[in-house]
Amino acid sequence: MSLQSNSEVSDELAHLKLKTLRSQMNPHFIFNALNAIQFFITSENKKSAVIYLSVFSKLIRHYLNNIENDTVHLTDEFAMLQEYLKLQKLRYSHQFEYHLEYEEDLKTIEAVIPSFILQSLFENIIEHAIYNQYQNYKVVTVFSKQREAVEVKIRFSYNCLPNSPRKYIPDYREQMVRWQDQIRLLNKLKSYKIKKKVTFSKSSAISGGTIVLILPNLS
Repeated sequence: MSLQSNSEVSDELAHLKLKTLRSQMNPHFIFNALNAIQFFITSENKKSAVIYLSVFSKLIRHYLNNIENDTVHLTDEFAMLQEYLKLQKLRYSHQFEYHLEYEEDLKTIEAVIPSFILQSLFENIIEHAIYNQYQNYKVVTVFSKQREAVEVKIRFSYNCLPNSPRKYIPDYREQMVRWQDQIRLLNKLKSYKIKKKVTFSKSSAISGGTIVLILPNLS
C-alpha cells in the first residue's frame, strides 16, 4: 500500500473540515431554527421568540468562534450542548427532557476534545425521537474521565404509542452516516482513536438504549 502524499493528506483534512462545518451549520438546522422563530412571532409568542433568537445567536457565535479550531475545551462544548438542547426543547414544546452532568473527577481537569462531534449526534437523537412520536422521552448525559480520554455516556428512554409502527427519517440516516464518516476521517487523519458503542433495550413499557462515546483528551 502506497503512502499518501502531503497534498493528498492536506486535501483530506480540508474535506474533513468542510464536512464538519456542514454537519453543524447545515441548511436543515438553520431553516428549522428560523422557521421556529417565525412561528413564535406570527403566533404572538414574543417571549419564546426572544428566548429562541437569543439561544440561536449564542450557538452561531460558538460555531464562528470555533470554525478554524480542530479542538474545543470541554467546558465550552458542555455549555454549547446546554444551549442547543434548550433550543430544541423550546422548539418542540417541551416534548422531551434532558440532563447533562459532569462526574466529579472531570471538574478538576482542563479537558480538550475534538470539536463539532457531539452536537451532530444529539441532533440525530432528538430529531429521530420527535419524528417517531416517542412519549416521555428522556436523555441523560454524563461526562467522565477515563485515563487520557473523556467518556460521554448518553442514556435515552421513551414510551412508544400502542400499535405505533417505528418510523425512520431518510435525513436521519443520511446525517448519521455523515457523522460516522466524520469520525472515521478523524481517526484516520488525526489518529484520535474515537470509539463508540450503541446498545438498545426494550421492555413491555419502556424502550431505550445507551450510547457510549470515547473522545481523546487532547489537552
